[in-house]
Amino acid sequence: MRSFFGILALASSLTISAAPSFAADYAVPPVAARRIAASVPYIDRGPNPYCGPRCGCPIVVHVRHRSLERYYPSSFDPRTKNEDPNYAYGRVRTYARFANPAFPERVLEY
Repeated sequence: MRSFFGILALASSLTISAAPSFAADYAVPPVAARRIAASVPYIDRGPNPYCGPRCGCPIVVHVRHRSLERYYPSSFDPRTKNEDPNYAYGRVRTYARFANPAFPERVLEY
């Protein structure tokens, strides 16, 4: 009886996988019709995809300042939960910030 169910399962799986795929036969609408039917308006951004109609192309400003790092003392025991890490300023690093070209002075605001 068990082998009969195995043969029946194999035959049904082969039948299902051999059935034609009707979804592949559907016609695809042309590109112009898809743009009209889209709910989101199409915005041509040109060669730079990060430029938008609202804020333009962002400008890159490199800012150098010290990084804030945390460390634990050598006597740190992770089983005690009441010990806080120590904080200190690390080395000077360069960070890239992106600013709105209409307001470049706001790049230093957090």
